[in-house]
Amino acid sequence: MIFSRLKDYYLALGSFVLVLGITLYAYYVSKTSDQEQDAQVFKLRTEQVRETLERRMGNYLQILKGVDGLFTASDTVTYQDFKRYVSSLQIEKTYPGVQGFGYAAMLTPEQVPTMEARMQSIGFTNFKVAPASPRTEYSSIIFLEPMDARNRRAHGFDMFHDPIRREAMEAARDFNGPAITGIVTLRQEENDKVGQPGLLIYMPVYYQNAEPVALEERRRLLKGFVYAPFRAKDLMNSTIGRELKDISISIYDGKKPKPESLIYTNDTTDAKLDTSGRKLYLTEVMRIAGRTWTLEFKPRESFSDQRGIDEHNLILLAGGIISLLIFFVVWSQQRYLQSNQLTELVTNNTTAGLFMLDKKGYCTFQNPAAEKLLGYSNDDLRQRPFHELVHRKQEMGNLAPELNSQKAHAFEDIFICRNGKTIPVACASRQVKQGGEIEGFILEVRDVTEERKAQQALVESEARFRSMADSAPVMVWMTDDQNSCTYVNRQWLEYTGTTLQDSLGDHWLALVHPDDKAKAFQIFNAATESQTEFQSEFRLRRHDGEFRWMMNTGSPRFGAEGNFLGYIGSALDITERILMENRLKSNAEMLQQIFMQVPAIVGLVRTKDLQYTLVNAYLRELYDGRAMVGVRAPDALPLSQQEQFTRIIQNIAQTGEPYIGQEVPVYFDGTPAGQEHVRFFNMVYEPIKNSKGEVTSVLTFAVEVTEQVLSREQLSVINEELNRKNKELTRINNDLDSFVYTASHDLRSPLANLEGLTTALLENAEEKPQGEDDEDRMLLQMVASSIAKLKGTIHDLTEITKVQKDLESQAEELAFSEVLTSIEEDIHGMIQEAGVTVQREFAVPQIRYARKNLRSILYNLVSNAIKYREPTRPLQVNVRTRREGEYVVLTVQDNGLGIREDQQEKLFTMFRRFHSHVEGTGIGLYIVKRIIENNGGYIEVESEPGKGSTFTVHFKEEA
Repeated sequence: MIFSRLKDYYLALGSFVLVLGITLYAYYVSKTSDQEQDAQVFKLRTEQVRETLERRMGNYLQILKGVDGLFTASDTVTYQDFKRYVSSLQIEKTYPGVQGFGYAAMLTPEQVPTMEARMQSIGFTNFKVAPASPRTEYSSIIFLEPMDARNRRAHGFDMFHDPIRREAMEAARDFNGPAITGIVTLRQEENDKVGQPGLLIYMPVYYQNAEPVALEERRRLLKGFVYAPFRAKDLMNSTIGRELKDISISIYDGKKPKPESLIYTNDTTDAKLDTSGRKLYLTEVMRIAGRTWTLEFKPRESFSDQRGIDEHNLILLAGGIISLLIFFVVWSQQRYLQSNQLTELVTNNTTAGLFMLDKKGYCTFQNPAAEKLLGYSNDDLRQRPFHELVHRKQEMGNLAPELNSQKAHAFEDIFICRNGKTIPVACASRQVKQGGEIEGFILEVRDVTEERKAQQALVESEARFRSMADSAPVMVWMTDDQNSCTYVNRQWLEYTGTTLQDSLGDHWLALVHPDDKAKAFQIFNAATESQTEFQSEFRLRRHDGEFRWMMNTGSPRFGAEGNFLGYIGSALDITERILMENRLKSNAEMLQQIFMQVPAIVGLVRTKDLQYTLVNAYLRELYDGRAMVGVRAPDALPLSQQEQFTRIIQNIAQTGEPYIGQEVPVYFDGTPAGQEHVRFFNMVYEPIKNSKGEVTSVLTFAVEVTEQVLSREQLSVINEELNRKNKELTRINNDLDSFVYTASHDLRSPLANLEGLTTALLENAEEKPQGEDDEDRMLLQMVASSIAKLKGTIHDLTEITKVQKDLESQAEELAFSEVLTSIEEDIHGMIQEAGVTVQREFAVPQIRYARKNLRSILYNLVSNAIKYREPTRPLQVNVRTRREGEYVVLTVQDNGLGIREDQQEKLFTMFRRFHSHVEGTGIGLYIVKRIIENNGGYIEVESEPGKGSTFTVHFKEEA
């Protein structure tokens, strides 16, 4: 019974299966075609991206060559010249992505201080070449514009010190062309917690505007480099960000893509490529300014969705509809025995155009929708084959070939209406068979003009919005009328480090700081109730866990009928601004406290009316309260100072140059009527300029130096008095030396006569018998002894004056061994009597010295060692020499009696003796000390009673 019921539906079921099979086949063919087209489009898009990147980088190179031409065209480029030139380029507007343009000079170590001083003199008071470690070759960034807060960090930096930068700079120098660096951290980024990879491009500048050919000549004539720093992410976003709506790109430094060499990527997901994505994956290598980059392209999910996905679904939908339609048509024909009632009902009420075509392609039937669609009457359709009619003399498109292929097919085509208008259509055709023979075709045609327009408009609108939102430098969000977040852009996801799912709905509130959440939500709800714009500040958690201050701004959205749709807004990180405001406020307060408390004159004078706008306590007290804010500065000064002060301020306002005065006298009103007293100040009047370079105020700073000036004058008087006293003492000392020398010389003749008379009297006394005049003989002997002592004293005084006057001090090359041998010969008797062993060791065998002086030193030291020997043990004297720096050192060591520590300080004074059992005058060591010190040396002694003494002489060799 079931089969008998199905028998009536065989043809209908067969037609349904056939059309559905054709639909599936058409779906497969369409999808395959779209994949091939996707590959061609993907290749074209990647080429466009590469061309855009090459063109943009070429523009930067041309601009850099223009900056290089500025230095080539002029031997001297000042900071103002460079600033005006770069300002004319309008970098931020015309060349987004570049951080600025700069010039780095090459310096030798000797040129570094000069460059620092020159840059400080033109206003960069903190300019230093950094790092400061010593090296043979320096470079320093001296010009960099725009000179904003970020670029100031790089001012003075030695890029040649960094290996990566140095490689590019040397390449630019050696090849006289542009060279780009590998990945670096820009100086501007070093203090940022989250930075971007950096790139720099260099162009060499040579002395004498030269174009050297030889390598050595290029290195010798190198003057510096013009360069441009880039933040890689900003550069690529501004260059190719808008081109990449549905393609992910990663740029690597080098010939192979490696994670550590990644310069830029816009791929924020870790999703792996599917089969179609792997087919489209592409890598290309390109050369930029002498460096190799590898570009890696991957399709995003939206790439394949943009093309063909609606067409494929449309084929399936249309094929399903047509299959069902044909099923019912055939079923109706079978059911009602060729009755056209149901067919006419379906065809007349369907919105699609239906055409019945015979085997030759002539249309034998069309429904009302078809006639309305194309405008052809039935008579018009019988004149020519249908494909010729709708294509006229143009190519037949997809229609005729598919009709002749005897296969069911769904396709899109362009038909020409009767009025000449062309329309895009979606077609589905199937064969009509009877008895196994093809009798014709059924063609369903649907106008898809509005669908295409709506689809294209929707795609373009959504693409424009997403491109704009993802390219915006702020975080963009959107909510619905229930205050639920429905969209966030790429910047939001990158900043917060969350996924899209974690940010939609009310999940974004979890990122707000707990202390700010209630206030932020209150502002948002209040704005929603009134449906007005709002603005709020709160802290938002960044991807690294740090809470950062946000400026959140929202605007209401309304539909076409005025219904409230929600909010669209943006969030901007203002942490740096808030921190800067706090620092500026703190610094301003601290600076004001310092100004108000510093023990010096601090005032701020407005140039247009010469009124004080800032007065510290010291200035106010100095002028007895007359100097106050709002008072004209000249009126607060003594009458004698007003005209000069006014002239100085006006000159600063006109020239813009500061005024510096050292020890300037300032006259104040004295206590007696009509009298003034003077005080001295070191003054600095510094101009304060506005953004136009006009002097609006003058900062006056002065430190009182009255005490220093008076002290210096008193010290000058004291020095003059000391010089006079010193000259007088020198004259007295010279007179005393002359007197001693003259006296000792003049006493020799009468002393010799007394000695002769005494000797004669003693000889006469000896001739007399013993017992007679014994007392007279004893007295004569005592007189003779006294005369001998007086003679020795006079001799010693003569020696002292000779030492004092450097008499007989001709320097010559002397051998220590020779001089010591001569001395041993003179005191041979003493040596024999004492049984002395003299050891000598001369590491320094010779010295340039006066013979008489060296002999006197050795004679006194060696003879004293023999005189003051210890009787109970054999005497041993060691004489040695050595060199210590600029001195020749002589040591005379003995094992004699030794000297107590309390006696050693007085050992070298005149007429000082500590052992009475030995004859002597006590001036030998005094003479030795004077000889040594007069020749720039010194003598030291180490001694211990009972063990001996060591005398150490430091000779300063004579020229």
